[in-house]
Amino acid sequence: MSRLSSLALTPFLLSFSGLILAVPDDQPVEITQPPAVPPLEIPEEVLGGIGLHHLKFDREFDSPVTLATLPEGQGEQVIALQRGEFCAVRLDGSGQWRPFLDFRQRMAGITMFEEGVHGIAFHPQFETNRLFYLSYTQNEPRRTVISEMRATPGDMPTALPESERVLLEIQQPLADHWGGHIHFGPDGLLYIALGDGGLRNDPYRLAQNPWVLHGKILRLDINARTGKLPYGIPADNPFANDQLSRPEIYALGLRNPWGLSFDSQTGHLWCADVGQDLWEEINLIKKGANYGWSDRDGPAETAFHPGPLLANTATTDPVHAYTRLRGEGICIVGGLLYRGENMPALQGTFLFADWGFGTVWALEMDDLNERATRRLVVHRKPDAMKFNPTLLTSDAQGEPVLLSQEGNLYRLEYSEEIASQ
Repeated sequence: MSRLSSLALTPFLLSFSGLILAVPDDQPVEITQPPAVPPLEIPEEVLGGIGLHHLKFDREFDSPVTLATLPEGQGEQVIALQRGEFCAVRLDGSGQWRPFLDFRQRMAGITMFEEGVHGIAFHPQFETNRLFYLSYTQNEPRRTVISEMRATPGDMPTALPESERVLLEIQQPLADHWGGHIHFGPDGLLYIALGDGGLRNDPYRLAQNPWVLHGKILRLDINARTGKLPYGIPADNPFANDQLSRPEIYALGLRNPWGLSFDSQTGHLWCADVGQDLWEEINLIKKGANYGWSDRDGPAETAFHPGPLLANTATTDPVHAYTRLRGEGICIVGGLLYRGENMPALQGTFLFADWGFGTVWALEMDDLNERATRRLVVHRKPDAMKFNPTLLTSDAQGEPVLLSQEGNLYRLEYSEEIASQ
């Protein structure tokens, strides 16, 4: 599964005789003085009456990583699979799907847990220019690729691989923490979430280094050109005129961001960030903000760096963080601010999930102070259920859809059967 790493092979262990954490993509690490278990900061309650509805197809979608709506008004979404297959699907229960792009030959030999396809996003003017954008990885050298491609005209477009134009390549030091989700904002600009490049503790301090793109949210104007760059630097990017920073950076201090989404009412940008040993966090991304990694993890300072990389660095705490110390989960999956119409009980809550535990939550918010006030359990995975969510996103109507690693797609919706229990 893309970027959610080796959880499938690495158990999560807690031993308070000397805390041992076997965590995603890392070897077990012994901490001789176990950290105190923090109290739950907000109440948690179970919300009944809402459940997962399995969308049946005549195939499984192996390791789906993201879903993007085709802006044609034809009711199709394109699902991207980690190993290079893209399918246009209908989420209306009909089970219809068709090929959109076959990138599997390009992905040949890309087999490590976080390598592969990470994102797809359609240009806001796709109906006239037929452009869409991809995020994926390549080797020799190991790198993240952001590219532009065209699709055929008509109501059922398919990709034209020969039209690909590479916009950006970011060399990666290690095969972990790629991030890679991409999304167009309401401003028409392309946002790109990149991880810190991997292994434990951000050993190269890349997430805090303003001269590299790792561990950052980038913001590009793909309709313009700056100098000889194949894209434009928005004039209001926070570091556009700072010679000490990369001008593409919109926000920094992230470890392994997964699940970019914009609130359809406010335009706010949300991002879940997978933690290391202790914390999983949700961030409300703001221009120029620093979210702390790897000086901080979740709401706490890290023990493995003696001090901040840059002096006098101001950081922004997450909107919400949950911890492995309480057994709440081990790998966060974003995420959207619900503005749909079918489930009034969830209106205005932030929906997210945990890959390892298969739990789905709704986070009630204090919008004024931008903090969580209550966490609602929407779904807990039964022991016999194969459900490891890789993304919680939405269809064209804003209704929640979940992708699961084993190849299934689900809707989150009102369930009379659950409500009557």
